Amino acid sequence: MKKIISLIFITIISITLVACGNTGDGGGGGPQQIELSYADWGDQELNQQLIDAFMQEYPDIRVTLRTDITGSGDAFTGNLVTAAQAGLLPDVFATDNVPTVVNAGLTLDVAELWNNDPETELIFKDIASTAVYSGKRFAVPSFQFLKGIMINLDIFEEANLTTVEGQYRIDNDGYPEKDWTFEEFVNICSAIKDFDPNNYSGGYVLGLDTWYGTPDFQQVWPMMDDADVTYDTWDGNQFNYSTSQSWQDAMAAKVEMHALTDGTTTRFEDEFLEANPDLVAYHIANGTAAMDIEGSWQLGFINSAAADGINLGFWPYPQGDAGFFPPTILDYLALSSETDYPEEAFLLAKWMSFGRQGWSARLDALEESNNLAIANGEDPKLLDRYPIGDYPEIWDRVDGFVENVEGIDYIFDHIEFAKPDLDKWLPGYKDFWSWAFDPENPWNFNDLVVAGVASVPTWAQEWEDRINEIVQNALSTLGQPQEEE
Repeated sequence: MKKIISLIFITIISITLVACGNTGDGGGGGPQQIELSYADWGDQELNQQLIDAFMQEYPDIRVTLRTDITGSGDAFTGNLVTAAQAGLLPDVFATDNVPTVVNAGLTLDVAELWNNDPETELIFKDIASTAVYSGKRFAVPSFQFLKGIMINLDIFEEANLTTVEGQYRIDNDGYPEKDWTFEEFVNICSAIKDFDPNNYSGGYVLGLDTWYGTPDFQQVWPMMDDADVTYDTWDGNQFNYSTSQSWQDAMAAKVEMHALTDGTTTRFEDEFLEANPDLVAYHIANGTAAMDIEGSWQLGFINSAAADGINLGFWPYPQGDAGFFPPTILDYLALSSETDYPEEAFLLAKWMSFGRQGWSARLDALEESNNLAIANGEDPKLLDRYPIGDYPEIWDRVDGFVENVEGIDYIFDHIEFAKPDLDKWLPGYKDFWSWAFDPENPWNFNDLVVAGVASVPTWAQEWEDRINEIVQNALSTLGQPQEEE
């Protein structure tokens, strides 16, 4: 409580100083300059550079970068709510969960501003359709992060795998073909490992690093097999686990792989890990795993691994019968429901996120930073987030920030067909996953692993009924006053 009071007091002082010290005419009676504030949990030095460029482009608007709202992800969103309760909500802010800030009454419906901006017509369609509820748009998508397969190029070269008819295809460099299928990926996970838990003495290769838990097959495979559904079988109205054979096949593969303790994945019994603590590691980064399902925010590990003599690439996620629809993860910005300048705040949000001009300014700043790093003998920073619109000249420049990342160009070649995740914008989705892993829930995932693959159809129906119930209830009450607990 003392920390919150101190935060509020300091913020009040800082905002008062800004408000008192910045009128457009210097107190001479002319028009008052528009004052906006901005907050996110990203690189604050870069944020200030972008804000400076924005104010140069729009000299009648002054923007204050708010760094008093701390934390990242859900912690940042929680601190936003606290700031709002004290009347200190920024005009434009990031959030890790759009429904949370909508239900707290923090966000402005920007549907009209979005619809009247011709640049939004260039936003990729499946991304543009997110965070819209009954025609109301309570947030704008900002960036997309790529979901792909980080692979250890050295391990593949040393393994000397060759194509096995009906199992997997390997290219002339010894790597998986970039248009690989789900089945090929799973088969390679098993074939590439060099690990025997019954005769372990160090010096090992694991097939798939599952540092972040179980593989996400059932969320991605169906959207590669059916062009009409998006992430996790969501069709815009409901989830379709029980009627999607692809979902059930993917879940069966996930259950089978999750049950393995033979080095195909990094899942081992607790007793084994206690006896071999060296296996508790981020294996893709330290050179002991061949592959890892990853997000592009982890691309920095490619540089750090290279410094240790480990060469990593970033392969496209395996594709299905309908083709390749890159799975991506979105971030969002929202406008304060209490902003006095909605049109100008939208301009700022656009500049800091999806806008063409903002992206040009962002890449200018990053190029300057990378040139300085190179001059100092350091590695240039890899770009880990990407535009959400069809801006050819921007994408041409983006290539230069990741040109040495083997495999990523294949994803860029298909980026217009990206299908984004649901985590940050679909009400109730996170609540369902809490239910799915609740040990008190008789239909939880771990019980499915015990029950085995034959039980997948039963779980599919139970999960479908439950997720549709939770999401529909959450959608129907979105933005309504919440009862206090």
